[in-house]
Amino acid sequence: MRDVSETVGRVVAALDRVADTSLLWDRGLLNPGGPHRRLRGHMYPISIGEDECIVFGRLVERFRPRHCFIVGNAFGFSSAYIADVMHQHGGQSVTTLDNQSEGEGERIAGVAQALTDELGLAEILENCKGSSPDDIARVAKQTSYELVFIDGLHRHPQVTRDLHGVLPYCDAKSIVVFHDSWIVGVPEAVEEAKKLGFRCLWVPTSCEMILATRDEQVFSDLRATFAEGVEDRGRRSYVYGYLLYLREVLSFRMNSLLGRA
Repeated sequence: MRDVSETVGRVVAALDRVADTSLLWDRGLLNPGGPHRRLRGHMYPISIGEDECIVFGRLVERFRPRHCFIVGNAFGFSSAYIADVMHQHGGQSVTTLDNQSEGEGERIAGVAQALTDELGLAEILENCKGSSPDDIARVAKQTSYELVFIDGLHRHPQVTRDLHGVLPYCDAKSIVVFHDSWIVGVPEAVEEAKKLGFRCLWVPTSCEMILATRDEQVFSDLRATFAEGVEDRGRRSYVYGYLLYLREVLSFRMNSLLGRA
């Protein structure tokens, strides 16, 4: 069985075979971590960091989810990693839902499917086109998912709508993961989750992740698994993250003008 970090290398190598990508935030954005990836020549979409893949690897190793549902897929880096690790630990299905509106849409989705096929994950990983929350009921094949990843459109109230959309497919022990805690919409959804009985653990990854569950024992196990995590860390100022992000946008545009993006 591969180590979770070895699986990152396997997925990265497969992605490099099916698409031309470039790196950004190789030392992390808000915290040490990264690197993140995007398709060369395109500012969006941007993948989760390699350090954030490791968080999912540790989650899968500890909790052995059978089924995972993902809102937002882009070119499939995170879903391929999650599916590959789950496949090694008895997982049965990973379903993604993406409306293919970011970047070049269908081309981006084509990369995600090519990555799925390249890694031989088609039996466990199904990439679906549709919008959250409207199409969740159509594509969800399980009555309950042990692991849910919300990483779609980062706007308010969309992230909260995504949360409410997946709740009918979560039980008390389900773990819901939010990404990019510094972007408008995500903190609001986390606060809504708390009102609904979730306990939330902030993990200091490159773009910051929130791990949430309504089960006290699961939360205790999360804290033991991620000793670096903090409950109720508080809300980070949007300004800090957006200034760092704006710097990257300006750099990309300058490189595009110079033909180096």
